[in-house]
Amino acid sequence: MKSRTMNQRLALWLLAALSLTVTGNALAASDESGTVGSVAEDNGLKKDGWARIKTTSILRIELSDEVPANIQTAIEHYDRIIALPIVDPQLRAEAMRRTAYLRVQRADSGEFDAREVRRAIAIYQQLLLDVPNDPGNDRTLYQLARAYQLVNETDNSIAQLQDLGRRYPHSAMTGDGVFRVAELLYSRERYAEAETNYRTVLNLGTDTPYFQPAEYKYGWAIYQQGHYPQALPVFLGILDRELPQGDIADPAHAFDDVSRSRVEVAQDSLRVASLSFAALGGGRALNDYFAKSGEPRYSTLLYNSVGARLLEKQRYTDAAGVYTAFVERHPNSERAPDFQTQVIAAYKQGGFNDLVLQAKENYAKRYAPGSPYWSGTPKPEVLAQVRTHMDDIAHHYQAFAQSTAAADPKRRERFLTAANWYQRTIELFPNDPKVADLNLLYADALYDGGQTQLAAQQYANTAYNRPGFAKAPEAAYASVQAYQRLAGETQGAAHDAALRESVAASLKLADTFNGHPQASTALTRAAQDLVTLKDHDQAITVATRVLQSKLPLSNDLRRQNLAVVADSQFAKQQYPEAEVAYVDLLKVMPADAPERAVTIDQLAASVYKQGEKARDAGDLAAAATSFLRVGKVAPQSAIRVNADYDAASAYYELKNWTAAETVLEDFRTRYPQHPLAADVDKRLAAAYEKNGKPRQAADAYTRVARRPAETVDTRREAAWAAATLYDGSKQPAQSSQAYEFYLSTFNPPLDRGMQARRRIADIARDDLHDNARYERYLNEIVIADRNAGSARNDASKLMAAQASLEIGRGQAQKARQLALAQPIEKSLALRKSATDAAIASLSSAAGYGYAEVTTAATFELGSVYRDFGKAIMDSARPANLKGEPLEQYELLLEEQANPFEEKAIQTYEANLGRMKQGLWNDWIHKSATALVELAPGKYGKHDQRETTYDSLL
Repeated sequence: MKSRTMNQRLALWLLAALSLTVTGNALAASDESGTVGSVAEDNGLKKDGWARIKTTSILRIELSDEVPANIQTAIEHYDRIIALPIVDPQLRAEAMRRTAYLRVQRADSGEFDAREVRRAIAIYQQLLLDVPNDPGNDRTLYQLARAYQLVNETDNSIAQLQDLGRRYPHSAMTGDGVFRVAELLYSRERYAEAETNYRTVLNLGTDTPYFQPAEYKYGWAIYQQGHYPQALPVFLGILDRELPQGDIADPAHAFDDVSRSRVEVAQDSLRVASLSFAALGGGRALNDYFAKSGEPRYSTLLYNSVGARLLEKQRYTDAAGVYTAFVERHPNSERAPDFQTQVIAAYKQGGFNDLVLQAKENYAKRYAPGSPYWSGTPKPEVLAQVRTHMDDIAHHYQAFAQSTAAADPKRRERFLTAANWYQRTIELFPNDPKVADLNLLYADALYDGGQTQLAAQQYANTAYNRPGFAKAPEAAYASVQAYQRLAGETQGAAHDAALRESVAASLKLADTFNGHPQASTALTRAAQDLVTLKDHDQAITVATRVLQSKLPLSNDLRRQNLAVVADSQFAKQQYPEAEVAYVDLLKVMPADAPERAVTIDQLAASVYKQGEKARDAGDLAAAATSFLRVGKVAPQSAIRVNADYDAASAYYELKNWTAAETVLEDFRTRYPQHPLAADVDKRLAAAYEKNGKPRQAADAYTRVARRPAETVDTRREAAWAAATLYDGSKQPAQSSQAYEFYLSTFNPPLDRGMQARRRIADIARDDLHDNARYERYLNEIVIADRNAGSARNDASKLMAAQASLEIGRGQAQKARQLALAQPIEKSLALRKSATDAAIASLSSAAGYGYAEVTTAATFELGSVYRDFGKAIMDSARPANLKGEPLEQYELLLEEQANPFEEKAIQTYEANLGRMKQGLWNDWIHKSATALVELAPGKYGKHDQRETTYDSLL
């Protein structure tokens, strides 16, 4: 009993001593209550995240001399108390708390020894077992949790703190412990559990020092779970509390009046709230939230912050959407233009040029002078921005259009969009110092956009209604060019009207801007347009003005104006004056100028027209002279061929055949392939014929006859004319060829065909001495008549009879030339065959029934028989016959010859018998003579002959 008492006293002494030394130095961390630590910098705890707890004295202690602080010595003493076999439970429990605490505190101070920490854990666990209902167990659980964390047993640490909260909800340690649980859970990304524990701390009320850090971290735990709508009220609540009263818009100065200790929390709350709105959709989310929950006084700050957060994340379009949301919710706010400017900046930062353009258009439309936005006087800085944006917009569309392919239909549309913006700028800012430049750009855009007439008017407006504008001369000339293009785009009356506008614009330019470098060019074009408008007098006046101007004039412009004068004189039918003007023009025109040929043709036309006038006046000689002069002044002109032809025609009408022949022959030589060459040959043939030159006429007719382009009738008549003219001019070869061409090429009428064959046969016989050709065409005459059918007539038959007669005579002559020689059998056969042919032809000729031919053929037929009998008698005798055999051979020959002689007599008598028909001609007379020779006994005496003749009659 005594020993136990001693032990207890020793324990109390040691406990008191250690309490006064160790606790007084090592444990006294502050003057605060020994139950809860101070709020740390980041979460309301100490720097290591744990509260330092002072253990209050359980017993009254009498102080002794101070014992030097030595944690290890204290631990050993506390351990000795714990080891005492008999000790008051409360003392033992207190010693256990203190030795465990000192171990933990020493590890916290840097003297970490895992075994010592685990020893502390074991002591705390044992303590909780020994005194489970001890009121101080809230501190034990707290410290046990700390010890577990030191050895990285976070789950056990969390479990102890959660046990603390459940068992001691009203403990001063509960707020600290539950907050610590939440922090540990948050650090392990167990946000839902952390959210619950933070909310537990908040439920303790605002008096707990952990309320504000718990509130802040509560919002973060919700945010980390993606519960942005739930996180927003938390952070906005912090901002409501921390930010000063009043309208807060400028992010740079929004936190100037926030206490230094709370600036970081407030700024971060704004940041997380902004991120939450961004996650919920940015501008749309802001407007929806404010519509449902009301708009805080610092909403402008939120719009700016959300936009900034999105820009940081390079979400440029979303950032622009936030700024746009402000404008949509506050369209009449004085800050709306600034937010629209931020929209533009966001798109520009993101490189979204199209969206930049659209945003600028919105700015210009919303805040332009006279827009619904302005209820009072517009602010100069906003109007200046409107003016700048309108410039940018117009320039953009104009540049965009210029870069668009010419074939793209949107090209013109873009130019016209630019024009509309220029027009609006001019209307809204009529006193702008650059309004003249804008007017010129407006005209350019209209021109490129296809609004040519409006462009021309605006160019003129710029040139003449913008005093002092340096580019006025340029605009004036552009107006001329625009009207020129308008003329090219229109037709009919609209085209003429455009040309007149162009002329007027050109004259005004020259009159207004003396010395304008394009004045001569504009006036030249005006003169040309006047020619087009057929205002030739005015055209000559304007062109003469240019030619007489003292301004430098290029050779090209000089030529153009001379051309205007010449063409206008020509159009006025002042042909001599036109001729002079064209000559002047050619003098200044280079030899290789492309238009030289046309000018020469016009010069030729001027001379030609003089010839036409003379011809129309009846002065054919003067007309011919002018026509021929065309070839002298413009030998290579296209109209020369007509002029030469017309000159020949004039001479032809004048019956000046020699002159006509000369011109026509020159024409034929110069233009052999010209379509008029055919007519030239016809006229030439007629002229030669009328001038007594049949051969030359025949040559011309031959060319006509052989020209395939002529009609068949024309060619046939020309061929016949050529043949007859050659024939008449004693050109047998050409005549024969012409007749033959006529027959072989055409299907002539029977009469002409028979005549042509007859002439070919006669020429062959009489001039060409071509007997074969002669006989051939005699036969063709016979055949043509025979095949004529119904076209056959007395003339054709007579010609066929005559041809047959001549054929028979020729054959008879050939037969006579065949002497009967030995061997007689062979020569006789040849002679007989020739004789038979002659007999057949002559018989045919006699058969046509024409007295002259028949009597001639009959006479020739009798002669054939007579000649054949005589040939027999005159035949060669066999060389071996003499004496009586020869006499017998002679008798035999006589017997053979007598029948032919009798046949001849009969034939002559037949001819003589035609006297009964009243016929008498040379052939009958020759037949009678032959009869006298053959039958002198019968026809030899005069009286007998008359009797005989009478008997024949």
